[in-house]
Amino acid sequence: MPSPATNSKYLIVDGVEYHVPLLEYERKGDILDLEAKRTQDGVLHRKIIGTFYNYTIKIGRFGDMTTYNALWNVLTAPSNHTIELPHDGVSFEGYFGSCRDNIYFVTQDSNGKSFRAKGFSCNIVQVRPARTPESEGTPAEQ
Repeated sequence: MPSPATNSKYLIVDGVEYHVPLLEYERKGDILDLEAKRTQDGVLHRKIIGTFYNYTIKIGRFGDMTTYNALWNVLTAPSNHTIELPHDGVSFEGYFGSCRDNIYFVTQDSNGKSFRAKGFSCNIVQVRPARTPESEGTPAEQ
């Protein structure tokens, strides 16, 4: 089962640490504009909102289906979360999107069917920019 968060190397969602086999995550820095317009002289004028760090995480093969299902339910909830990834220990507000996995049948024992999960991945999208032109000391319009 999930445990209360401590400063650790695991995925932390809403203060709960999930001991899952986190294989990798891809980080992407998306710089978004409120408005971008090219003038007749060819110059691009931008009103930059900021840089959003978005991620794709991949979780490995999973046998503890109780913990796995608890994580699946949290990550597919239609709400924002406080998320902390192990690489820097910084938490941010975001949401999980495009979650997918593969559940496969392993054996059938006296207690019923046994399942495993693999191929879990999902996207994490930041709600607020991690960096803004103001935090960088540059004007918002360039």
